[in-house]
Amino acid sequence: MAAPLEQTGPIALLEAAAHLLRRASLDTLLCHSIGSVPLALALLVYWNNLTHPPMSDLACAAQSLTVALLLIWMNCWRCVFAGRLHRALSGAADQPWNRRRIWRLLANQSFLAATKVVMLPVSAVAVFPFAITIAFYRNATVLAGCEDLDPLAVIAKARSLARLDKLQCWLLQLVLLLLSLAAMLNIAVTFIVLPALVKMLTGFESAFTRSGPSFFENRLFLLVVLAATWVVFDPFVQAVYCLRCFEGESVGTGEDLRAGLRRIRSAMAKTAAAAVLCALAMIPTVARAADAVPSRDLEQSVRQTMQSPAYNWRIPPPPTAASSTPWIVTATDRAVKAIDSAMHWLGRAIARLLRWIFGGINLAPTPAGGKAPAAALHWSVWLLIALAVALTGWVVWRAFQLRSRKTKTAARPATVPIRLDDEDLTADRLPEAGWLEMAERCLRDNNLRLALRAFYLANLAWLGRQEFLSIDPGKTNREFELELRRRARQSPAARELFSANVRAFERVWYGLHEVLEGEPQEFRQRAEEMKTLLTAGVTA
Repeated sequence: MAAPLEQTGPIALLEAAAHLLRRASLDTLLCHSIGSVPLALALLVYWNNLTHPPMSDLACAAQSLTVALLLIWMNCWRCVFAGRLHRALSGAADQPWNRRRIWRLLANQSFLAATKVVMLPVSAVAVFPFAITIAFYRNATVLAGCEDLDPLAVIAKARSLARLDKLQCWLLQLVLLLLSLAAMLNIAVTFIVLPALVKMLTGFESAFTRSGPSFFENRLFLLVVLAATWVVFDPFVQAVYCLRCFEGESVGTGEDLRAGLRRIRSAMAKTAAAAVLCALAMIPTVARAADAVPSRDLEQSVRQTMQSPAYNWRIPPPPTAASSTPWIVTATDRAVKAIDSAMHWLGRAIARLLRWIFGGINLAPTPAGGKAPAAALHWSVWLLIALAVALTGWVVWRAFQLRSRKTKTAARPATVPIRLDDEDLTADRLPEAGWLEMAERCLRDNNLRLALRAFYLANLAWLGRQEFLSIDPGKTNREFELELRRRARQSPAARELFSANVRAFERVWYGLHEVLEGEPQEFRQRAEEMKTLLTAGVTA
């Protein structure tokens, strides 16, 4: 598949990746399975041992080390797989594997495998760099498998290729996620029907075929499905990013053109050889056929063939053929010409208007020293300046008018009366002075219960204005106490006074206790002492 590539969309890229995998040889596909299958099995065994204790620390450490080494093993074989796909795209010859190249591959993949475990979850939490991070690691896999580069060169080149067409990265991630979910669903259904299918095809009865629902109800079933989906679907994902990496490289190096030239050269060599063989084989036949047919009969046959309807395209069309053009085509051409002429007329009209407005401005070179200018500004320019100044003044006047109207509206007192027996009443409805005035009015009416609530709301209003509390309808008195305890640590006595007022208010408002004669005054005195202590603490 050494055809020149262009920048394509995600769907075309997926189709090209599918064609690339179909053309890949069996040993190329086995390179990925050699690395991925041991890692998938090791992860399943490791998870099963972790979830079925007891497991010693030494065994856990040994299995963790095994999984880490198999992760590096898988990354190395994935690089070999991606390198083979890349060479299938470019048509380049395979590079020999020597000790230096193997060492660089191990160094690359050890570093990338260690950082991938950390960077992919971090980028997934941050969301925005997630697709770019995946493209970086996939590109690094391709580059490490097809070129003999040191780790720093691989990282730099993979990072530059990952930044190309970020929108395509996100679209690829979305489409690949949907395809992976479909693949996982198919594999899960296959595993569910597998016991019955084995029994039906083989007729052999075993513990596996008798497992029934217990097979897919096992807690390892989901992990087995995920591992199988990854083993099956990951080669396709790597092929997609191999194509994307090849396209990104071709933008700067023209590798796709060189690959096309290699393909054409190979095809031309094969075609030339086949043509030579066919010509050599046809020479005796042609000679015998030329001798068998008389020249007069051959010429008559050629003329009859040229007069057949298949060669009518060589006859020039009659002059009336133009009239057979469909009316819809003619009408469309006329509409396009009319729109084109209208646009030209509008452009010329605008140009004439601008010349009329700015024609009085003398744009000639500056007169010689000391000579007055030949003409002042045109009267139309003064008119435009006057209109702009008038419009600016009107906008400023409207802005001041709206601001003064808002100020008057804000300063206007609320017309809705406040009832002290309202359960939804909050302390931020009035300032402290307003609540105190309502409390005095209730005392004059001998309504001690409402007076006590007004004093309590005045206390909360003062604390809210001083930013010791944040007034909210959803807060309880207990939450107010805890908030004051946090914000007024330097005044424990003030906190005790506020707690005493809260208990006195709740005993009267929510309980069945009557308000005594001097209790509102005691409540107010504790509130004043609390304010004094808090003010002194803030000042200090």
